[in-house]
Amino acid sequence: MITILIVDDEKLERRGVRFLLKREEGEFQILEATNGKDALGVLESNHVDILFSDVKMPYMNGLELTKAVREDHPDMEIVIFSGYNDFSYAKEALRYGVVDYVLKPVDPEEFHKTFQRVMENISSKIEKKSSRKRKKII
Repeated sequence: MITILIVDDEKLERRGVRFLLKREEGEFQILEATNGKDALGVLESNHVDILFSDVKMPYMNGLELTKAVREDHPDMEIVIFSGYNDFSYAKEALRYGVVDYVLKPVDPEEFHKTFQRVMENISSKIEKKSSRKRKKII
């Protein structure tokens, strides 16, 4: 099962991402955090495959969170949501290896495409690990 962490200081936004995820195929465990600091706490006690994070949040913003996550979880798939069409945010997010930088309000079709890309990345990583294990056995 894929575990997803949604990080946003606005409950309505977290609900919106949950709603969009329910439209996708597959079974997911969905966790939530209200800011980057809370998210780091969730990550300490849970394996998370996908992180969806807002950019602007109190205590620790989404870019700071992304940087911290990359250090400890380099394979995690990360998608940033933002109400700010600011190229500097997007540029920094891409530097940390996010899959996508999605503008709010989130278009359901764009979310679907982004989610499909994330799931393809996860499948590819699983296949590579499996291939390496087979090579070690041989």
